[in-house]
Amino acid sequence: MNNFLQRLCLIRKFQFKTKLQRNEILARVNSLTEPFTSDYYGYVWENGFRIYEKHRKHFFGGSMKNSFAPAVTAVIFEEDGVSLVSCTAHLHPLVMVLFVPIYLCAALTVVLFPAVHLLLHFAFFKPAKRLQETLLDLLER
Repeated sequence: MNNFLQRLCLIRKFQFKTKLQRNEILARVNSLTEPFTSDYYGYVWENGFRIYEKHRKHFFGGSMKNSFAPAVTAVIFEEDGVSLVSCTAHLHPLVMVLFVPIYLCAALTVVLFPAVHLLLHFAFFKPAKRLQETLLDLLER
C-alpha cells in the first residue's frame, strides 16, 4: 500500500544504512556529481545532499531529453558508528508545478490515467530506481 501511495504522489522514498561516516558519504556523493564525467549534478551540505539526473543526455548519433528526470534529496543521520541515509526521489519543482494539473485531470479519466502512469514509469520511476541503485553501490563500497 505504501508503494502505491508513493507512486500516486509522484515520489519514491528509500533509506539505507552504511558504516561510512558523514564526511566520507558527502565526499563520495560530491565525486558522483562531477560536471563533465557524470550523468548527475547536485550539491552537498552539512547534513545531506541533493542530486539531480541530467535532463539532457548525449550519446553517439544524438541526444535525449527527459523533463521528468528524478531529483533525490537526502538527509544523513549518524548513530553509534552507523549512518542512516534517508532519501526522497521527486520531480524537479518546476516540472511539478507544470505537470500536477495535467496529472490531476488525467486522474479523472479512465483512458488517460494509465497512459500518464506508463509515461511516468519509464520517465521518472525507472530512472529514480537507477539513481537509488547508483547511490547504494557508491556508498556500500
